[in-house]
Amino acid sequence: MRRAGRVAVGRLDGRVALVTGGSGGIGRAAVLELAREGADVGVQYNRGKEAADSAVSAVRKLGPRAVALQADVADARAAERVVAEVVRTFGRLDVVACFAGYPIRTEEWYKDYAALTPDEVRAPIDIDLLGSIFVTQAALPAMVRARRGSIILVGSTPALTGDTVGIPYLVAKGGVLALARALAQVYGPHGVRINALALGSIASEATKRATKPADRKALAQEPALRRWGTPEEVARVVVFLASDDASYITGQTIVVDGGYALR
Repeated sequence: MRRAGRVAVGRLDGRVALVTGGSGGIGRAAVLELAREGADVGVQYNRGKEAADSAVSAVRKLGPRAVALQADVADARAAERVVAEVVRTFGRLDVVACFAGYPIRTEEWYKDYAALTPDEVRAPIDIDLLGSIFVTQAALPAMVRARRGSIILVGSTPALTGDTVGIPYLVAKGGVLALARALAQVYGPHGVRINALALGSIASEATKRATKPADRKALAQEPALRRWGTPEEVARVVVFLASDDASYITGQTIVVDGGYALR
């Protein structure tokens, strides 16, 4: 019998996913889309416990199992603990999507590059890049043993095209894209696929809070499609990369930006 909100046979039935930064925004959309396709999901969060619990409840209403897991992914031991808890709870780990990221802070984003403090430079690198490194280090041994798995890392389109603002963020995201290419070559022989997303302007709550209405309107005119993307549109790409539909795709940067990079 078909359950409400879920396909009769999901592309990810029987599989287990871990989504870092899964408590809100694009991460939450990915959690729900993975669940709609049948995956059980570990929802990592750092500070947003209430939002993570809400995401878990939404997954359970769709049918699959879910658990909220608190950790700072910039801490290698915490990343190991989260991965171990997912495997302990669900018995396996098939998919990892790394959406945990440093929030956009306007005063830092537009600050003169030479005036950035060491902490302002390190923060995006610690969370976006080192967080991705630590989570993948923890997850890959289980995937290698199973000889299958899909990891989706999250970069950005400006990391490809360059930009004049948010430079530490772009450096971190550029490292994420390089990490995906390197890991794909190392772990491809073990049956594990690693890909990255390069995201353009996605209308999450975080980006809305960080931009003024006039700026949002201007940013909507930059991509070829002349609009912002949605978290759900990103989530559907995550599911594709996690599924067997992408079984011969690895080491790729999938650009999800509405045509921004074509400028």
